[in-house]
Amino acid sequence: MTERSTRDRPRPAVSTVRRPAPAAAAAARRAGPARWAAAAIWWAPVAAAAAVMAGFGLWGLARQSAMGNDEAASRWAASLSLAQLAHLLRHVDAVHGLYYLLLHGWMAAGTSPAVLRVPSVIAMVAAAALMVILARRLTGPGRAGQLAGLFAGLVVALSPVVSYYAQTARSYALVYVCVLGQCLALLSALQAEHAGAEQAGTEQAGTELATTELATTGRARIAGWWLCYGALVTVGAYLNEMTLLVLAAHAITVGLARYGRAAVRHWAVTSAVSVALVSPLLWLSATQQNAVSWIPRPGAHDVWVLYHDYFGSTLAGAVLVTACAAAALVPSVRLRRTVPGRPPRGRGARRYRPGGVSVPSMAVPLLLVPAGLLLLESRTGLPLYQDRYVLYGQAGAALLAGAGAARAGQWLAAAARRPELIVLPGAVLCLFALLLQFPAQEHARLPASREFNFGGPSFYLAAHSRPGDAVLFMNSFYRKAELAYPAQFRGTSDIALAVPPADAASFEGTDKPLQAVIPLMLARRRIWVIGRLPSLPSLLLPPGPERAESLLLLSRYTRVTKHWYTNVCLSLWVRTG
Repeated sequence: MTERSTRDRPRPAVSTVRRPAPAAAAAARRAGPARWAAAAIWWAPVAAAAAVMAGFGLWGLARQSAMGNDEAASRWAASLSLAQLAHLLRHVDAVHGLYYLLLHGWMAAGTSPAVLRVPSVIAMVAAAALMVILARRLTGPGRAGQLAGLFAGLVVALSPVVSYYAQTARSYALVYVCVLGQCLALLSALQAEHAGAEQAGTEQAGTELATTELATTGRARIAGWWLCYGALVTVGAYLNEMTLLVLAAHAITVGLARYGRAAVRHWAVTSAVSVALVSPLLWLSATQQNAVSWIPRPGAHDVWVLYHDYFGSTLAGAVLVTACAAAALVPSVRLRRTVPGRPPRGRGARRYRPGGVSVPSMAVPLLLVPAGLLLLESRTGLPLYQDRYVLYGQAGAALLAGAGAARAGQWLAAAARRPELIVLPGAVLCLFALLLQFPAQEHARLPASREFNFGGPSFYLAAHSRPGDAVLFMNSFYRKAELAYPAQFRGTSDIALAVPPADAASFEGTDKPLQAVIPLMLARRRIWVIGRLPSLPSLLLPPGPERAESLLLLSRYTRVTKHWYTNVCLSLWVRTG
């Protein structure tokens, strides 16, 4: 038998998989560390601003466990049962209902003043981080954009007014971060609209199937960002309905972007739906206008205070931040040579080009429009203006200051031909913001920084009262001391109280008539008075319970102790004879 030729023998299969070239393998090995380095560079400014804000937020957070008027209301309302809270909100403070509900759940972690302030600290830490991201996205991904984001986030973190509300158990810090979230969602939605419009112009280049898939993906992305924007607008308004004023600012931003009728229509529909979802709260709060009857009409002094809230607590610091903000508004000379129909070229074109979303088109309306509208309304209609209601306008000042400091650094580096000097203006801004405002930061952590101090008299009473002592609030507004610190009033008797606040659906409760209170006073040997100090000027008060009770104490009792706290006086009266 003849052997088979080697040509007819089966040959082993040869693998067609090629080994990567040495250069490609080396590039793949370097890609991992490069990605980690890029992520570190991206997150470093965000982490730095958040860390600084966390440090200021946690520094002196307890504040000797002293609470003011707003915090006393928050602590008591959040401690109610859900049925009692609903009963309260039907009559008063509906505008803070969502915050009370959130705080009600948070109280599972603790009920001390420091624990109740932690959500506000977390919110402001998130706000500082979001400010970095927003400023960087508006100014570009380069080094200048990184610095603009860092400086803007640090301006937020170093602001005493931001620290003040970061350490306040109230909704204003949550509103602040909500507004920044709205700005980021709006920016993303508009950029998605713009990308979708550009994609529609190039649809002919692809197959019909690929074009359909891309269009579907683009529409889903646009819808997702508008849904996110609408959700944040709705949540922000339920935290405080004054947040809806941001919509007027965003209307200007959307108009200046000039991304087409579809973008304007989507924003308008989203805003209208959000307002409709908030309409029950708007209706309910309109029936509770007596709750804001104490607000006076604003004047020039209020505008001056607002300026310091936004730009700095000291005049020198405010002027420095204002100068940096002005640098962000200087128009680019290169725009004068822009050819119609072509995108502008050159440094700064991204920030100052006509159309699109820029630092000025986002920050200036946010800075001026909500506060301006509320001031105007309060001057001509029902006074509603309080600077804390438009605290979020400070984000506009921080955004401008951060971008302006980075831009000034670019000017300096170009003029001196030393790239490292780009950091200098922002470093000076942040250093002086820290040094010039440090006394204000220290003061914000004292009980005297709040308009009222209900903690001081409550703790003193708990340490020096005796079983059976009577407590008389002069007037019922000061009963918030007992609401905020119920444990400190155990063993004493609120002799004037007829209907408890929880049943009366108010923070004051209902007092007994004067003719019922006088015999109860005479039956007690020791009476603690919290609020105003009974004295001879009390004779000048109009006829009423406070005047009659003061006259009885002055004629039948002797004052044995008196202590003044911030706008609250505690005195002990012992019956003579």
